[in-house]
Amino acid sequence: MLLAALVVLYLTYLGIRIWQERADVGPKIDRIIATADANELALPKSRVDALLKVEDPTFWTNKGIDLSTPGAGMTSLSQALGKRIFFNGFEPGLAKGELMALTRFALYPQVSKERTLQAFVASAYLGTHRGREVIGYADGAQTWFGKPLEQLTDDEYLGLIAIQLAPDRLKPGRDDTGRAERVRRIKRLLASQCEPSGLRDVQLDGCDQ
Repeated sequence: MLLAALVVLYLTYLGIRIWQERADVGPKIDRIIATADANELALPKSRVDALLKVEDPTFWTNKGIDLSTPGAGMTSLSQALGKRIFFNGFEPGLAKGELMALTRFALYPQVSKERTLQAFVASAYLGTHRGREVIGYADGAQTWFGKPLEQLTDDEYLGLIAIQLAPDRLKPGRDDTGRAERVRRIKRLLASQCEPSGLRDVQLDGCDQ
């Protein structure tokens, strides 16, 4: 009975959180998007496709959760955004279930896919530089490659995508060999020369040839 009571309390707490966040998530997304220049968020379709192929292959059709597509991993692009807007310092564990519920029932119904993508591009964590967090693809381009996002070469842009797997390890100057190898695997994936070996193959070991 104690276990049942705890379950009821948790579900009640989760329901309240979802109800609150459904009202707040739109303004939160608006504030994130407002921090970035509109031109920086208008990625060419080819670059959007590359980002989604790696980070969230079913982004346009899923409801914030994808636990079946090879390479998708356990955290969709929407959930990655959710970590930043729903939590003050996300910690894996029980919070994962809460993240999935908030993404599915608060973020997904209230925010369009286009705005979700824009907010992700504007707020993605891309490592630290001299004690400062590098936030968003535009900041990442300027910090790590010294140029505006729209001026990145294809390989440099794929480098930003590569960094996302482990930002503080794969950032320039830390593990350049590891980042270059991940870019190589991403290029093979985008060229349809390989496939991830399973859901959890976020390392793209299936493209290690």
